[in-house]
Amino acid sequence: MPFSFLKRGALFVALIFSILSIQAADRTVLPIKVLLFVGGGYHDYATLAPHLTTNLSRLINATFDVKTNFDSLHDPKFADGYDAIVYDWCFDEAPDDVLENALKTTAAGKPTVMIHCAVHAFRRSPKISEWETCCGMRSKVHDRYEPFTVLKLDPASPITRSFPDKWETAGDELYQTIAIQPESHQLLKVKSPQDGREHIVCWTYQYHKGRVFSTTLGHDLKTAAAPEYLNLLANGLLWTCGKLSADGKPVEGYAGSQSK
Repeated sequence: MPFSFLKRGALFVALIFSILSIQAADRTVLPIKVLLFVGGGYHDYATLAPHLTTNLSRLINATFDVKTNFDSLHDPKFADGYDAIVYDWCFDEAPDDVLENALKTTAAGKPTVMIHCAVHAFRRSPKISEWETCCGMRSKVHDRYEPFTVLKLDPASPITRSFPDKWETAGDELYQTIAIQPESHQLLKVKSPQDGREHIVCWTYQYHKGRVFSTTLGHDLKTAAAPEYLNLLANGLLWTCGKLSADGKPVEGYAGSQSK
């Protein structure tokens, strides 16, 4: 009788631990699954892509799949299974269905990040105006490659909360702001060393249902290797996914190993 009681007790304890283990597994935070598009001319994407994916995955709980062409974009459901899309490409043109699928995906609510030449892309496409609207800014040309000073416009934004008020890049291309959407929230600006005009270099935007984070910074590793820049991208990506707290920290479970 005592043995039977003890045996039943042991089975009960084992069952409780099993239930608790299942509940703990259910609470495991899955990484943000990101689809990163790179490619086109004028940039060393063979260096930039692995640099960004390696360092961003250390800062935040995210995994990256990298695409170097338009093949998957011919499918309207190309982003199914992904939590966010990042465009860091520099193509002058693209098939209409590629841009239409990309635009519709963001408009439907897919978190989207635009890096550097993505803002200048597709200038020969009939859909360039709508692409610029999705980016949140219109820009066609840039100043010569040189060092410049980046100034913070919104110290309260969780994206730029930890960004320096004044930050120097050793070299980059300053994209000239032709027009910026009135709804775009401006985060960083630069005064051109060439002519003194001011240009917005980082902002957020709501494209229909989709959150968009954009920055024109990041031509090469002189900017992209800087911890300040990597943190900016990480925060922008988290923000688009609703995973950035008001204090500028990742919500629980979304900090990377380097941020813990």
